[in-house]
Amino acid sequence: MRRDEPETFFEQHDLSGDLLKERQMWLNEAPELCLSRSEECEILLKETVAIGQKWGLLDSQINPRLGEIGRRWEADILLLHAESFVIAGGCVCFPSSWNLQEATGKTLNGVHDIVPKLNEQIGKKIVRFLKRVPEGQAYLRENWGLTRTDELNYHPRLCRLRLEGPTPLDEVFLRIEHQAFVRLPSGILMGIRIEPVPIPEVIEKAPETARRLAGQLRTMPTEVAEYKSLASAKTWLPESLLQALGNAA
Repeated sequence: MRRDEPETFFEQHDLSGDLLKERQMWLNEAPELCLSRSEECEILLKETVAIGQKWGLLDSQINPRLGEIGRRWEADILLLHAESFVIAGGCVCFPSSWNLQEATGKTLNGVHDIVPKLNEQIGKKIVRFLKRVPEGQAYLRENWGLTRTDELNYHPRLCRLRLEGPTPLDEVFLRIEHQAFVRLPSGILMGIRIEPVPIPEVIEKAPETARRLAGQLRTMPTEVAEYKSLASAKTWLPESLLQALGNAA
C-alpha cells in the first residue's frame, strides 16, 4: 500500500477518449453486467458524487447514478459500508473474471472466501487497514493475473480465452489491476483500473519483473493457481519466460 492523491487516480488518463467510449459501449449494451446496487447504496453514491465534485472530476449537474459516474470516470468503482464492509454497489465494466451482481450484498471477507487462504492470512489486516484510512485520502495497491487477450472486460459470462496450454508469449498478457481506496464519510470508495501489458514488452522493458513472475508461478500453491486460472500456465510459462529472458540477454 502507498499513499497518493485521489484526484490523480480518478482523473482522465486516456486522452484519446477510447477508454471512456468502451465503458459507455458496455453500459449501453450490457448494463446488467456492469451495474449493481443495494438499498444501502444511496448515501454512499451521494458522497461519491460530492467528493468527485470537490475534486473537479464531476460537474454540478450530474445525475447521482452509478451509470452516470461510470460514463465519466475511466476507473471502475465499488462502494463499501464503513463498519460492515458490505459491498453496497458499484459500476464495474472491466471485471477480472468475477461477477459484480454476485458480490453485491456480501462483505469484503465474504467475497474473498473463494480466494485460497487470503482471509486466513490477511483478512483481518485488510479490515483493520480500511477502518484507519483517513477521509479523502487515497491508498493504492496492485493485483495481477495473466490472460490470453488484452480485452479489458473479463466478465465470466463472456467466456474469454484462457491460458489452458502452451501458448506463444506474444499471445500472453500480464493483467495489472491498479486499486485505490478512498474514505468517504459513510464508507469506502474503491477504484479499479485495468492495464494489460504484453509479456514480450515485460521481457524487453522490465526483465527483472519477468524473472520474478516466473519465480512466483513456479512456487504458486496449486489451489491459488487454480483460482487465478493459471494451473496450466504454471506448468509451462516459467520455462518459456526464462528461455526468452536468456535469448534477450
